[in-house]
Formats: sequence, structure tokens, C-alpha cells
Amino acid sequence: MDPASLSFAVVGMFLTCCKGYEFLSNASKAPADAQDAARRVLVEFDILRTWGKLWDLSPHSPEQQCPEKFKFYLTNEYTRHGVFVALSAISETFTDVRRLDNKHGIVCYYPVKGDRVSFDSFPPFDRVGVRHLARHHIGRASYQDKGQIYARDVTNAVQSPRVPQDVRDFLDGRDDPLRLSRGAASKADEETKRALGLSKTKMSLLERCRWSIRDKGRIKNLIGELKRCNEDLQRLCHFDALAQMIQTLPAVALLANKNFMDLHKKADIVKESAQDKSSPIAAGRERLAAMARFKARLLTPSKIANKYQAPWRSLEQRDYHILSSSNPYSMGTTLKNQEPVFVEWQSYRGKDNRPDAHAEELVHELGRFLSVPDRPYDFRGLDCTGLFKDHANDRYGVVYSLPARLRDLPRHMRTETLAIYNPSTLTNLLHNTRAIADLGARFDLAKKLTYSVVALHTCGWLHKNICPGNILFFAARPAIGESISRTRKDWSRPVIVGYGLSRPDDIAGQPKERDGGAWASRAPQRPESLDRETIYQHPDKSTNYRRRFRHSYDIYSLGLVLLEIGLWQNLGESGTTFSGDAYEFRQMVLKSLVPKLWGQCGAIYGEVVKECLTISTDDVALAEKGQRDLALKLAVRLDKCVA
Repeated sequence: MDPASLSFAVVGMFLTCCKGYEFLSNASKAPADAQDAARRVLVEFDILRTWGKLWDLSPHSPEQQCPEKFKFYLTNEYTRHGVFVALSAISETFTDVRRLDNKHGIVCYYPVKGDRVSFDSFPPFDRVGVRHLARHHIGRASYQDKGQIYARDVTNAVQSPRVPQDVRDFLDGRDDPLRLSRGAASKADEETKRALGLSKTKMSLLERCRWSIRDKGRIKNLIGELKRCNEDLQRLCHFDALAQMIQTLPAVALLANKNFMDLHKKADIVKESAQDKSSPIAAGRERLAAMARFKARLLTPSKIANKYQAPWRSLEQRDYHILSSSNPYSMGTTLKNQEPVFVEWQSYRGKDNRPDAHAEELVHELGRFLSVPDRPYDFRGLDCTGLFKDHANDRYGVVYSLPARLRDLPRHMRTETLAIYNPSTLTNLLHNTRAIADLGARFDLAKKLTYSVVALHTCGWLHKNICPGNILFFAARPAIGESISRTRKDWSRPVIVGYGLSRPDDIAGQPKERDGGAWASRAPQRPESLDRETIYQHPDKSTNYRRRFRHSYDIYSLGLVLLEIGLWQNLGESGTTFSGDAYEFRQMVLKSLVPKLWGQCGAIYGEVVKECLTISTDDVALAEKGQRDLALKLAVRLDKCVA
């Protein structure tokens, strides 16, 4: 079989494997032991889907189309052969019902009579109807030859190839890829079409069955086998692809999951599997476990969560010395042990500029979100220690610990001057830096900020106020024998703040946004002319603040930030005027500024920014269901930007 045809065969085998995973992972109404097994299978399915996403494949991809990226990946004969046999092994694991029963303790039943699948007796090998085979013998496959339909015992036929020993030796690092037998690869290519046909036929019959667990102690054998097959696929990837799998696995696995109990159990399962450090993506499993646990805590209803932990820690303002500042944040120290802290102010005044009980409750809700422990690193945030109430100014102070690199400094390397700890914003960085930053540094910063939005959307939250003023950079860790420098910031570690308007993405209709009230009093109102406070809001939102916030609005704000990073200048310093309405401003940016990115950052970066700024928000169904993974798609494309 020629390489192009084999590429389509590999796509077909991938889709067949996805059907097998879906068959065993669907156990929503099954007993507890079956649900636990289904969760473990689903974890491996998430990893296979993440691998497929590397090559633009999904469980719903059309079989007649092979993405160009995947075709290029399969141009190598060794890779093409190895990927097919690894996927064939996964398919055979699901469709070999005898092994499912004997080795893995899973029994398949027919939905009509409820009879257990039997391999003791088979009908005659002469002509039989396909309907008869489908009804009575899952272990048989049919094929058509010269217009006649025959049956053959697939257990005695040429089986879907297991991972060959020479491939296994190479994957385990015990052999040289040049020693791969080309004759064996050619022979496998010749049998590919028949193996794929058998696999698809057996899978179509298997999908008509139900399954149950006969021996739950053997499920670990099945999970181990699926895990090894996934690892075979991973070892066939280059280093950059593995790094991308590790980065994107949490988002692929958790975007659609909203059940906090299921997330807690999934975190336990993944944490257990992550103990095997020999896996190529062991770090990805650890990230998935951490993200699943954090999202589960976020989604746990407050009535349940409050039984185990306080919603947020109430502090006393008198225990802190806070520097006065015109910014929405300040630096301070604890009076007890002189530890520097970062304080962000959140007002609870209403529309009439008076204290509002509902606005105060929104601040409490924000405190619960910020106080959830073990926040994943991808959030690029600070650890919140609690909130105190500033009665004189009708506001709360949200207290954060400084980054660990500054918090753990020896006493002789610290400074008593709080202003030295004061962070710089991205706006200040772009304004004060004389020389343009290295292209690689700009790409790195853009990727980190994009993956922060991915993490936020994965956990079911919207930021709603992404702008350079809410992206901070703290002082770099001083060298040995030196003290902290006020001017030397760590530009490689951005910190995102400004969560004052942040909300869950599915909060009961978000009525506070539609009917005004306390939320409207805290959000920027529609201006008569644009300014730096409003240009980062999507035109649909900035012209109508009662409109429900969507994921695409965060993407638009991110796009303007990426534009500034790519050009390495603030929008106000690029000859941009803020006159006119928000739609005219967007058109001006797309016409005058975005085209400059092709020359400075390349076509990929320019296309990503352009897509952020032109993203559609008209389709309500897309806004409700399909927008959660918009940031992930953009992040995957940005990963291609290197310098």
C-alpha cells in the first residue's frame, strides 16, 4: 500500500480506536465498579485524543480526510508503520472479546436476549447472512468476495498486528531505527487494508453489545495494556510534540467536565497513574490531576465546601501596614513578622456610590474563587491569603503572598523599602524598555499568557478584564550577595491579576449582567469616547454591558495584548487614536497595525492575532458550547512560533 493510502488507513484505525474507548467509557448508569472502570478507561481515551489533537485528528474527523499535518508526520516509513501497529493493538484490545473476558474480566452481552457472548459454537463456514452474524457471533467478521458473502473466524484469521518486537526494541531504546526490517514494514502495509476492514467490522458488532464486569480485579490489566499502547504512540513523537501533549492534556480532558464528584475521582485515578515516572507524559498526568482537583473544588457547591473549609479567610486591616497608592493595588507588610504582601482593592459600592450588599456578596464570591488552594501554575497568579474590610473606603483588600522567589529570600538579601517590591505592569514594560525585546522572549510571553487563559476557561471561569494593566512583573531574584533591585524585573514570569469582574462561565443566566444592578456599578460603563480602560473590551460588550459575557470576549482582549507584545509597543504609542466607537477602533487596528505583525513576528503569529480580533460572537450555540476550547486552539497554533 502506498504511503498516502496508508495514511488514510491510519486515520480509520484511529477512529475505530475512539469507538472502542467510547464503548467502554459509557457507564453513566452502571454500578459503581463499572463506573470506576469506565473512568480509568476514559483517562487513557483523553490521552489518545490529546495525541490526535497534535495532528488535527478528533474522534469525529471524517475518515475520507487526512490532515496535511498528519500526512507530513507519516512520511517516515518507520513512523507510519509504528503508528499503525500501535493503533491496531488498541483496536484489538477492544474487539478481542475472548481476551476481554478471560484476561480483563469484562463480559459482553447482546441487548436483545441478554445472552453472554459464546465462543464455544459457531455456525457453518459456508454462506450465512450478515444479519445472522451480527445477531449471534461478535467474534466473527464478514467480508464480500465476488458478490458472495462469507464468514470467517477472525480469531484464526490474520489478526490486527501487535507491536512487533523490532518496533518494541526501538521504543524501549534497545535497538537502532535503521535496523527496522523494511520487508516486515512492506508486509504490514500489504495487510493493512484487510486488518482495518476486520477491525471496523468487529467494532461495529461490538457497539451493539452491553458489557459488565465479571472480575474487577483484572481491570488493571486492561488499563495497563491501553497505557502501554498510548506510550508507544508517544515515543514515536518528537520532543516538541510531547511537550505540547503535556501542556494541552488538562484542557482536552477537562473542558467539558462539570461534575465535581466525577472530577474528584478522576483526580485520584490520574494521580495514581502518574506515579509511574517512566511514562513519556508523566508530567502531563500530574498536571491533569492537579487541574482536575482544582476544578472540582471550584465546582463544589458552597454548602458542601463550607463543611470542610472556610469560604475565605477573614483578615484584619490593623494587622497590616499598607502603602497609599492611586493604583488598584498596593504593597504592604504584616506588622507581626514584617513579611511583604501584595494587596488588590475591590470596591463594594453600588450604582449610587454607596455601600451595596449585593456588590459586597460578589466580592465574597471572588474571595472564595481566589482562596481555593493548590491553584495550578498555569494560572500565573499569586497565592491569596485572605481578605480584610476597609470600612473607611467601602472596599475590601485582597491580600496575596509575593512570588516564592521573593518570599523565601534570606533576611540579609531583603530590603525594608516596600516600593522596591512594587511590580511593573506590561504597559510600563512596553513604555520604558528602550530596546525591542528578543523575538523568542516575545513568543514565550505570548504563549504563557495564552495558556493562562486556557487554564481559566478549562476550569469554567471567565476573566473579563484582560489588559496590559493587569499583567504584572515582580522583581527578579537577586544574585548571591546582592539585594533586590527595583529596576530589574523578571519578565519571564508574568502574573495575572484583576479578577474583580471574573465569574463562572455558566452562572445561572448571569442576570446581574443583564439587569444592571451591583455588577453594572462595578463594570466600566459605556464611554462617550474610547480610552485605555475600554479598548480591550470586545465592541459588542463595550457598547452594551448588559450583554452576557462570552469566552470570545476574553479572546478578543487577549488578541490586543498579543498585538502589543508582537509590535512591542502600547496601542497609545503606535499612532492609534481612541476617537470613534469600538467597532471603528477595531477596523483601524486590523487595517493599520495587524499587518505589521507578518514582518515582525511571522505569518502564524499574525494569523492568530487576526483571528482573535475577528472572532465571531453571533452564533449563540457556539458561544454556549464550542467557545470553551477557542483559547486552546489558539495556544496550539502559537506553539509553532519559534525563534
